[in-house]
Amino acid sequence: MTDKEKPEEADNDQELESPEELDSEVDKAKTDLEVARAEAADYLDRLQRLKAEFENFRKRMIREQGEVLKFASQGVIVGLLPIIDNFERALDHEIQGEQLDEFKKGLKLVYAQLFEVLSKEGLSILEPVGQVFDPARHEAIMQEDSDEHAEGTVVRVVEKGYVLQDRIIRHAKVTVAK
Repeated sequence: MTDKEKPEEADNDQELESPEELDSEVDKAKTDLEVARAEAADYLDRLQRLKAEFENFRKRMIREQGEVLKFASQGVIVGLLPIIDNFERALDHEIQGEQLDEFKKGLKLVYAQLFEVLSKEGLSILEPVGQVFDPARHEAIMQEDSDEHAEGTVVRVVEKGYVLQDRIIRHAKVTVAK
């Protein structure tokens, strides 16, 4: 740098601070820095504790969800146990020729009992006969000529379809009019 490029020193009447004043400011800055470091350490400690609490909460929730899923079907199974008992009684019973009708009535009652338990859990049967074929709800396995039904109408159910809480869990296998 040349002399022309050097900045001119300010000619002001301010005096430089004394060494005692500078030491005081340095001590104040050190104190402020220590306070800031202590606050930062406190925040970091709180954050780490919060993170650990959250991780423990997440693990506990996963464990509890596993337990809930593990025993979710318990209520349904408890409802099915009397039906199993009735089937066992029916299977243990000796059937004579004239008792066949009574045996069939008993099986119908057990079937009704079974379907009642499943209905309470939200199960229902699709009833597609007479409806227009819907591939989202039905599976066409055959077509047949029909004078009674329009083309594309479900004529017969080969295998029932089921809905669980508004979700189709098995499509109805149907015959469709052509």
